[in-house]
Amino acid sequence: MLLIADSGSTKSDWRLLLPDGTHRHYAGRGINPLHAAQGSLPMLVRERVPHALQEVQPRQLFFYGAGCAQASATCALSEALARLFTQAKIAVMPDFLGAARALFGGESGLVAVLGTGSSCGVYDGSSIVQHSNALGYIIGDEGSAADMGKRLLRAFFYGQLPATLARQPALRGLTREQALQAVYHGDAPAEYLAGFATFLVKNRDNDFVRDLVHRSLSDFFDNHVTPLCSVSRRLGVVGSVGFFFSDTLKEVAQKRGITSLEILRYPIERLTSYHHARRT
Repeated sequence: MLLIADSGSTKSDWRLLLPDGTHRHYAGRGINPLHAAQGSLPMLVRERVPHALQEVQPRQLFFYGAGCAQASATCALSEALARLFTQAKIAVMPDFLGAARALFGGESGLVAVLGTGSSCGVYDGSSIVQHSNALGYIIGDEGSAADMGKRLLRAFFYGQLPATLARQPALRGLTREQALQAVYHGDAPAEYLAGFATFLVKNRDNDFVRDLVHRSLSDFFDNHVTPLCSVSRRLGVVGSVGFFFSDTLKEVAQKRGITSLEILRYPIERLTSYHHARRT
């Protein structure tokens, strides 16, 4: 049996590929090793791997995750996963590589992940050969759900939000103290900010929201995609932000010379096919 996981900071998708070629799907909370306090990763993994899977012993586990680009984080997560999946050969890789394999398989192109955070890079058909500078949700992550949530809260507390939006239940009654506590002292500030993307999706036909999303995605392209366009103008985008704001994404991409654009909400199905075709 093969087990494939695609995990962001907020949520994760798991596919168990059975010997007969059928698969089972499981959903869980996200596992980002960079967001785990020192020494807490094994407990976090046990809490967030779907319980139904913890009784399974696959032969191989391919885990694609946010925060898995650093060697130290990859090693720590591999060790934590090995405590659960004691018989599996475990490979922990960046979610970005998973996105690239899901989008392009063995072909090349520019890859963008637009979820809780954001990233962009060049895929040569087998590996990631170039990355834009990722600065995280405080300094960077333009075009991400966290960035859009941050822009929304800023407009709300600065009194710039139209009354029709400010009076909606998601914002009505929200205090400055509550928001600052969640962002500066909470356990998952990026996820908190990204949570407001649901509000933006619900109101995506509002002119103010359309402009906010357009500015966020434009900043993402200008800072991360455009500098790589000399390599390729074929772009694939993975994540809910690109999926729900696809019209704006297409508009921004076209204005910046992208000649081919594919938007994929969830990479897990294609990742399953990718590893199924290569299993030995």
